[in-house]
Amino acid sequence: MKINTFKGTFSEIGKQLGQIYRSNGLDVKKIRINKSLFDNQLKVYKKFYPELLEEYEGVAEAGNLDKNKLIYKFITGEIFWYDNFISSEKACTIFGIKNKNGVFIGRNYDWHPAIEKVFQVYKVVNPQRNSFIAVSDMGIGRVAEAKPKHFVYTVDDAINDKGLFIGITFAFNDKYSYGLSSVHITKKIAETCSTVKDAIKLFDKVPLCCPKNFFIADKNGNMAVIEHTSKRFKVLYPKNRLLLQTNHYVDPELSLEDTILIHRPKHNSFLRYYETIQRINHYKEELQFSDVIKIIADTDSCICQNLSHIKTVWSLALDMKKRRYKLYWSLFNNRKEKKLTF
Repeated sequence: MKINTFKGTFSEIGKQLGQIYRSNGLDVKKIRINKSLFDNQLKVYKKFYPELLEEYEGVAEAGNLDKNKLIYKFITGEIFWYDNFISSEKACTIFGIKNKNGVFIGRNYDWHPAIEKVFQVYKVVNPQRNSFIAVSDMGIGRVAEAKPKHFVYTVDDAINDKGLFIGITFAFNDKYSYGLSSVHITKKIAETCSTVKDAIKLFDKVPLCCPKNFFIADKNGNMAVIEHTSKRFKVLYPKNRLLLQTNHYVDPELSLEDTILIHRPKHNSFLRYYETIQRINHYKEELQFSDVIKIIADTDSCICQNLSHIKTVWSLALDMKKRRYKLYWSLFNNRKEKKLTF
């Protein structure tokens, strides 16, 4: 697997991305701007993430693309997608366990099987911020978009050079608001935070546009899940040294706002949640780094999915204290793996 590295300031990295998008055939000419949506989102980004706008200006310049339409695409896209595709079959499982052997994270990213052929791993080295490794589904929100002209380098998972991990899982709640998209918040956390505590402080300040769950862990062994609607969030911490997130809200208050069983009554989020607990309990205190992949890539369980409409596209096994990171893919046919290092 080739890992691209983007180096430089936000503007310089934007120009590197713009050249790729241009060669892939990205076209924004047909985009129609909703002025109210654009103005409100632009206000948020100017206040909370102006550096990203600099990056997009670089993309527009190098890609020879209309700047306003390009920025509109990136800062409103998640709202448009969520408003139209909330009943999507998106899934995902992330767990963290702390025991005598260390602190281990297991992560499955579940989306349409077509994504397995297009997902990317890349590095960002910006002297103004933390460096990080990202895993991206390339911004593919619909199967029909799994073509190069639609590819964009999102940040679905990130590990930064300070030893911080951030991953997202889909959440079901009917409301959206003005705020940063989930992949932009994961990027901002990777760029600016070193600890779980830092990341939680960021959520206190920065609004999110659409519901999502965020799993965060650091090299010191701290873990937290941020369960977020578009309006508020709750922080979950490990219980009995275990922390787990699938696609339903676990917090008692937020669970009352959860619409997963309305939009996807047959969703297996609850099954994956409890089966993951069961598998982890099998190892108990003896669980070690090599066991993480045995849990998340067990093809006989519903944790690792292989259906016509949804599949575990990639998996991560992370040893937070020793800073060992492994990526796995092609889980059902000659499984492949790669060490992720700085």
